[in-house]
Amino acid sequence: MKKTKLFFAGLIIALSTLTFAQCTSYTPTEKDLPITTLTELQIAFPKATYVELTETATYAVKNDKGKVIGTVLLSSPYSDEVKGFNGPTPLQIALDEKGKIIEVRLLDNNETPSFIKRITNAGFLNSWNGLTVEEALNKEVDAVSGATYSSNGIKNSLKARLSEVPQRH
Repeated sequence: MKKTKLFFAGLIIALSTLTFAQCTSYTPTEKDLPITTLTELQIAFPKATYVELTETATYAVKNDKGKVIGTVLLSSPYSDEVKGFNGPTPLQIALDEKGKIIEVRLLDNNETPSFIKRITNAGFLNSWNGLTVEEALNKEVDAVSGATYSSNGIKNSLKARLSEVPQRH
């Protein structure tokens, strides 16, 4: 009986170690990403067929030939301390292959839906489209009236994330 218990305890430890080793060297696929689905990502990148984690909160967007056609940046963990009205305002920022912003998307959050609708209707999330990272960092964007805390949270989340992107020279 004692040998059986030791065997199962050893087996559990071995499986736990194996699972941990597999997880630490795992390259995520589209279904595993904390970002929008590949179908939604194809709105910004119509030729996208694959995304690959390249560094913390940074994903290379690739076409069917494996060529990088853009980058997706997640604001978290860089902006986790930035708050809107009801907490963090996590973003997904899509950059084309030249490093220009093509889309800023607000991810799941606890902001009041009517405030987010105001922000969306005002085109606030499009304020940085077409800008390089450096231009976006220097652009002053006014908060949306009636959704000031939420829009300032979004703006500051974007700036916190973009300030961590290496500048191109």
